[in-house]
Amino acid sequence: MRTLYWRIAAVAMTTGLLAACGNNGSTPTPPVTPPVVVPPVAKVEDQFGTNFGIAYRGDANTDAKDPAAGDIIPLSLTTDPVAL
Repeated sequence: MRTLYWRIAAVAMTTGLLAACGNNGSTPTPPVTPPVVVPPVAKVEDQFGTNFGIAYRGDANTDAKDPAAGDIIPLSLTTDPVAL
C-alpha cells in the first residue's frame, strides 16, 4: 500500500512539473510578415508601343516588318518626357 502512495505522489508531482513548464500562451509568437514583392520594372523600349520592344531586341539580321496599329504610340510635345 505504501508503494501505491509513492507512485500516486510521483505521478502528481510529475504532472505538476510538466504543467509548470508549459507556455500557456504567456509569450506570444511574433507575427510572420510576408516578403515584400517588388514588381518588375518595364524596360524603356517596352514603353514605346506594343511590339516595339520585341522588334528592338530582335536580331540585327532579321527582316524588317510593317508596324501594326499598336506598335508605335503617338508622341506629344505637351506631356512629360519618358523617364529613363
